[in-house]
Amino acid sequence: MRTALLRAGGLAGVTAAVLAATTGVAGADDAVTASAYGASATVSLLPGVPVAGRAATVDTGRLAASGHGGPASASAADAPLEGLVTAKAITSSVVTAAGSAAAKAAVTEATLPLLGPAAGRVPSIRLISARCASADGHVTGSSDLAGVQLGRLGTLPAATAPNQRLGIPGVAEVIVNEQLQRYDGSLEVTALHVKLLGEGATGALGRGDVKLASAICGPSRERAPEAPTRPDQPRQVVVVPAGAPQTGDGSLAAEG
Repeated sequence: MRTALLRAGGLAGVTAAVLAATTGVAGADDAVTASAYGASATVSLLPGVPVAGRAATVDTGRLAASGHGGPASASAADAPLEGLVTAKAITSSVVTAAGSAAAKAAVTEATLPLLGPAAGRVPSIRLISARCASADGHVTGSSDLAGVQLGRLGTLPAATAPNQRLGIPGVAEVIVNEQLQRYDGSLEVTALHVKLLGEGATGALGRGDVKLASAICGPSRERAPEAPTRPDQPRQVVVVPAGAPQTGDGSLAAEG
C-alpha cells in the first residue's frame, strides 16, 4: 500500500498561533504543561518471533523526550528500538509561553520489523509526526503520515479521522492519529500506536505497545474578556440666544 501524503486534522502554524495569543510572564496559575517523545516500546514477545528469535521483554522507555520542565527539545539518530522498529531519526520539542503551550514529535524513515510476519512484508513509513497545542481554554491536536506501506495490515483512507484502527484480529492492531482525552482535560496525540493483542490467535506475536511520535498538552485557562473601551466624555454645549451679547470665547457677556 502506498500513500503519498496522509494528513489527519489541520493545525497549521501551531506554535506561532499559540504563542502569538499571549504575552507577558506566566504565573503559577497560567502555567500549561506539555511534553513529547519520539518513540517508546513495551512488549513481551513470544518464542520464535523472527525479530527476537526467543521470548523477550522489551521496555525502551520514552526516547527523545522533551517537556515544559526541560529539555525543550531532544533527538536521536538511527534508533533501533531493540529491533522492533528502526528509524533514521526521532525528534521532539516543546514551546511554552504565558498561558499556552505546544508540543510536537516526529519519526523519519521508520520500518516495523515487528509487524513483518503479520503484514507479509516489513511495513515502512517515510514520515510520522504528531502535535498538540493548548491556549485560551482549548486543546487541539493532529497527526501526519507520509509514504505509508503497511502490506496486508490494511489501507488507510485519504482522510483519517482520530483513532482510525486497522490490523489483524487477535494478532495486532494499528491505531493512526490516536487522540486520548484525559480526565484532567489534557490531550495525548500519538501518530502511530501498535498494539500486540496476545497469545491465542494464529500468528500471534506477543503482547504490548509500540508508540511512534507522541505529544501531550495540558489544559489552559480561558482568557478573561477584555473590558470594552470607554467612549470619550460628551462635550458640554453652550446655547447662546440669538442677539445676546457675547464675549470673545462665545460665552454670554455680563450685562452692565
